[in-house]
Amino acid sequence: MHGLRYRILAGTALAVILAVPMVGLAQGPNKMAPAPTTVSPPAALPVEQTATPAPAPASPAEPAATPAAAAAAASPAEQVSTPTLAADPAAVTEQAVAVTEQAVPVDPLASLDPADRVIAEKIRDLLAATSDKIFASKKERAAAEAFYQTRNFLPLWLDKGVENARATSAIARLKHADADGLEVSDYKMPSFAGLGSDALAEAELKLTQAVLTYARHVQAGRFAYTRVSRNIELPQAVPEPADILGTIAAAADAGKALDAFSPQHEEYQKLKAMLAEVRANSGSKKSEAPRQVETIIANMERWRWYPRDLGKAHVVVNQPDFTLRVMHEGAQVWATRIVIGKPSMPTPLLSETMKFITVNPTWHVPPSIVHNEYLPALAQDPTVLDRMGLRVSYSGGGVSIWQPPGPNNALGRIRFNFPNRFLVYQHDTPDKYYFAHEVRAYSHGCMRVQDPAKYAEVLLNIARPNEHWTAERIKRMFGGGEQDLQLQPTPIWVHLTYQTAFVDNAGKLQTRRDIYNLDSRTLAAIKSARGVIEPAPERRREELVASGSTQRKPAAAVRNGTMSQSMVYPTPGYARPLFPAFFR
Repeated sequence: MHGLRYRILAGTALAVILAVPMVGLAQGPNKMAPAPTTVSPPAALPVEQTATPAPAPASPAEPAATPAAAAAAASPAEQVSTPTLAADPAAVTEQAVAVTEQAVPVDPLASLDPADRVIAEKIRDLLAATSDKIFASKKERAAAEAFYQTRNFLPLWLDKGVENARATSAIARLKHADADGLEVSDYKMPSFAGLGSDALAEAELKLTQAVLTYARHVQAGRFAYTRVSRNIELPQAVPEPADILGTIAAAADAGKALDAFSPQHEEYQKLKAMLAEVRANSGSKKSEAPRQVETIIANMERWRWYPRDLGKAHVVVNQPDFTLRVMHEGAQVWATRIVIGKPSMPTPLLSETMKFITVNPTWHVPPSIVHNEYLPALAQDPTVLDRMGLRVSYSGGGVSIWQPPGPNNALGRIRFNFPNRFLVYQHDTPDKYYFAHEVRAYSHGCMRVQDPAKYAEVLLNIARPNEHWTAERIKRMFGGGEQDLQLQPTPIWVHLTYQTAFVDNAGKLQTRRDIYNLDSRTLAAIKSARGVIEPAPERRREELVASGSTQRKPAAAVRNGTMSQSMVYPTPGYARPLFPAFFR
């Protein structure tokens, strides 16, 4: 009944609008006659019958009633249900339009071209379906549905049912996914030719899914790095599906926009170019590509786990190359040899910021060395630790062993601190002869630096450029007590990488031995693992201990940015070491 009344009012308003100017013209250009007393609705619209008697005609001496006056004289019930019509014709028009809009729901797809609308309706139906076999995860599907809703389900890859330039560019990028060491077969690219509206809508969403998968793979990798090793702590930042779709929709060239999701590091881009060169020179099919190609692909995969911005100032450790390089504003400013962890105690892969440098550090012996090496030696010779310059104390059923600062300290004269869950760092060493070896994997996980005083000079002059640090000034600080030099206000990023393949400054491909067997495990995961990368769950303490990937944090081990002087561990009696020795 209310809908019928609104239609009557709309017709009435229209009649009023048309009648007002006609009356005005009849009285001359400068006069406007009052609105007529009554206006009959169009004959085509049925009039609602009520029990209220019709008002008596106005006498000739009485002025004609205005619509506002008529509304005022109406019964209370009519005043509630009937909108008041303004005397101003423009206001009457606005009220009539508003009444009409209330009566007719707005179709969000009404603004689309008919050829797009029929596909949009099918897209809406597919996204509303309870079962979904297109998207890789609920998160991707929800992002796609929200994206298409903001477009009133207008297709992204089709214009009036025909593949558009955006689709052509995106498909071309996916067909060359192998340029980034990816598998083209992982991205199911539909054909839009000769399809009906149902099939076109499904092909539209399948291409959307393929683009989401490609962007995820090329930015973060094809699997979680935990499939390769638990000795890794890297961002592996997966792009948000909504961000991918928004970027592609706004881009002038979808292919170039997709390419931008790949790492833009110089190291990665050089490997990408070298991959193309090696394939071209080999003249072989992909299935017959040399082992060299697989090594490049494994290294490209690992680069996707690192931060996109390595930092204006950063340190890159290449473990298989046994080198450390300091980079500042895109240029290498210094490099040195290092010693890394032996294969049984590998140095981890991680990205962290170096916070401070300690001169004259105290070496707190890690529990694995205490229980596996020093306590058995102490049982055979009570004087052995004293002769090694080590101190032992017993407290509360536990034992702690440490080495005070000095020239024979296992950490040497300087330690470089970038707090991390593996408790590894870089430091000096009294065993300088190791740096003459070609393969330098001897430590318990930490990195020994060949020229630590010069390294400290370079870092301090980057972080504190107005203080004019020199290696000689730092050496004059060598003595008995610990001193911390803060790298403020510019902490420096440290990236521990594993590059068995890299391109040197002369543009030549360099390969190194896979000392930790990470290449083979990376390639095995590439061939077997696919799926959405989720953040690694927080593991229980017992799992961490069993995997040997972490250490118990001693009470107050790190206080105010410096290492505590006391680290107490339980006395021996364990059948196996509980903690890895990542301190030396």
